[in-house]
Amino acid sequence: MKTSLLLLPLLLAAHLASAENPTPPPTQISEAVTLIAAEKFDKAEAFARERQQGTEGWRAGIGKWSIVDGAAYAIQEGPSEKRPNGHEAVCEHLTDLGDLILTGEFKLGPSPQVGFVCRDTNSPNNHLGRVVITPTAIWIQKMSGIAKETRREELKKIEVKIDPEAWHRITVEVCGDRWVARIDDHVLEGSHERFKDRKGRVGMVARGEGAQFRNLALWSAKPKS
Repeated sequence: MKTSLLLLPLLLAAHLASAENPTPPPTQISEAVTLIAAEKFDKAEAFARERQQGTEGWRAGIGKWSIVDGAAYAIQEGPSEKRPNGHEAVCEHLTDLGDLILTGEFKLGPSPQVGFVCRDTNSPNNHLGRVVITPTAIWIQKMSGIAKETRREELKKIEVKIDPEAWHRITVEVCGDRWVARIDDHVLEGSHERFKDRKGRVGMVARGEGAQFRNLALWSAKPKS
């Protein structure tokens, strides 16, 4: 018993170190260079809503974001005069990256769709690309524009069952003109010149209510040699 008690501080320190300095995931086309952000999303302070425009941090921009059961919980924005059809919930990390690796965990819950997204460094930041996950399919799409000018082109899609009540692991690699996404054991890849543009915002989106996210980490990356 005494040995176990003595080990507790060491175990706690190791746990905190791993949460703040996660190990880069196995990858296909790129390798991690620098850790940009690591967030468990177990505390409300994870969201940088109050930060000044232009600063780095996870910004709970559209919709309502909170912490539920130790994870970020998303509720999309309802219809309004500005957005008659409402808008998916959006949480993004402000940055300035070329190639990147993003990892995390998600649970769909009752949400019909979640996505892991990039926008460019224009002002305003135009959509660049995303991987989209539903209970029955996953796809990668190239994007451009913003708001009503948004355009999307589906590059690769697979039909697959995703359990809405289970936590799933995702790794996204955007390297050069290639976008690789691994969701659990499912891997798909899309390619487009648009993906070469610098990324000013990286994050997650969710439709409806009930999607959750945790343990997100973002690295700058370089092509595998």
